[in-house]
This record gives sequence, structure tokens and C-alpha cells, in this order.
Amino acid sequence: MRLVLIACLLLNCFLAGCTDTPDALERALAYNAPGAPGPWPAADLDTPARVGWWARQFLAADTAVYCFGPADGGYVSEGRLVLDERHDCISLLYRTTELAHAADPADAVARALATRFAGADPDSVVDATGRVDYDHPAHLDFSIDMIRSGHWGRDVTGSLSGAVPDSVGTPRYRAGTVTVVPRDKLVPGELREGDVVWLVLDVANTGARELRDTYGLMVGHVGLVIEQDREPWLVHAASSGLEGRYEGGHIVAVPVVEYLQRVERYGAVVITRFAGN
Repeated sequence: MRLVLIACLLLNCFLAGCTDTPDALERALAYNAPGAPGPWPAADLDTPARVGWWARQFLAADTAVYCFGPADGGYVSEGRLVLDERHDCISLLYRTTELAHAADPADAVARALATRFAGADPDSVVDATGRVDYDHPAHLDFSIDMIRSGHWGRDVTGSLSGAVPDSVGTPRYRAGTVTVVPRDKLVPGELREGDVVWLVLDVANTGARELRDTYGLMVGHVGLVIEQDREPWLVHAASSGLEGRYEGGHIVAVPVVEYLQRVERYGAVVITRFAGN
């Protein structure tokens, strides 16, 4: 409905000779033309349940292909807030949580501007064509900074039974300043529907250690928890396959514990959790 109103407003301005520039949200809405990958969830669901609900919608739709954001055609290179036909792990996190907090698709775009570029003047983020600038200083490029912002749930890692300080750190994050749960200490029953699982690069893995040492990365991947078969499953945008479970290049699901056991580059997790309504 909001898109229709905006379109009518722009048309009326044109017919009347109006020269006022649409505001940043209007430009972003016109460029992104946001829809939704399914029907809207029931209004009485709390936020964690809505996060899980949207994760299931993206999983069931099976229409999105994996595309790393900065690569050609990705949401970063396209300057998009909505690109549901192409996702990487971060854009899936963005969209799932934005839709979970929103009243409608247009509201989800407004929330994207308020969280992906928190504190920034929208006019400094959205250009005249409606594209957003992911190089803007307000954009959080590192997952630990995203976690600390609180926009993607409260960090509950320290409350989990296996929690310990990360003992190695990176050039960006000193040892002992980030709390993690090692994969062999994770208790599946402590995870809940709608949790965000931030997968920590394992220093014992050569490739993962290089990412930590060279780029300062601590988290290398992220996914969302849904409860299935009485255990937590990870819904994530997978660039590569997992033999016996799925092929890469799509949004897929796998038990969290199995994923950690089989994917050697991740040795621990950080968990964030949204408060219920």
C-alpha cells in the first residue's frame, strides 16, 4: 500500500510540475520495489518466532541463489536493500530480521536504513537513484561490531554453559574480549527458535587462521536457528555443499551441531537472541 501511495505522490508532483526531490526512504523504496517471499506472519507471534518464520519462508521458497554481496550482481555491488533472488549469509540475516520487525515490506526497508546504517543521515546513504552506499562509514563491516550494536539481538553467549573467552583474538579484537562457545561445548538444548548463530573462525584451520590474521575477522559465517525434529537447525545461505545434506549455492538447513562437527573452519559460536514481545 505504501508503494502505491508513494507512486501516486511522485506522479502528482510530476503532473503539477513539482521539482522537490523525494526523500531518502522514498528513493530507496522506488529502487528496491520491496516485496516479501511469502505471506505475512500472524500478528501475535513474538519477534524470535517471526525471525524463525521468515527463515522458514526463505528456505521453503528455494528461489534464491547464493551471491556474495560485493560480487557482480550482489546486493552490495547493486546498492540494494532488497535482493531476495540473490543472497549471501549477511543479506539473509538482514532481510529475515528486518521483515520480522516490520509491519509491511515498506517498513522493512525503513528498518534496513535504520540498522544497516545506524545513526547515519539517510540522505547521506541513499543516492539520487535510490542506491545505498555500503562503503558509508556508518555501515558495520565486521560481524563482532554488528553483534555489539545490539541491532541483531542481545549477545547471550555468556549465559550459555560452555562459554569461554576467545583466547587468541585478531588484529582487530584483542584476545579475551569476545566470549564464545567452542563447538564441543555447545549444548543444543540451549538454542532457541530465532537465535542468530555467528560462526567463529577456528585458529586450528589454516585458511580460517589466515582470515583472522590478515583481515582481522573473527566471525566467518552466520545463520538463523529454527527448531526442527526437536533440535536446532541452521538456516543459512551456503556457498558450497555439504555431502549428504545439500548442494551449495542456495539457502539451506542443517542441524547446528552437525554443521559445526563437519565444517572444520568454524570452531566456536557467538549467539545473539531477540527479546519476545
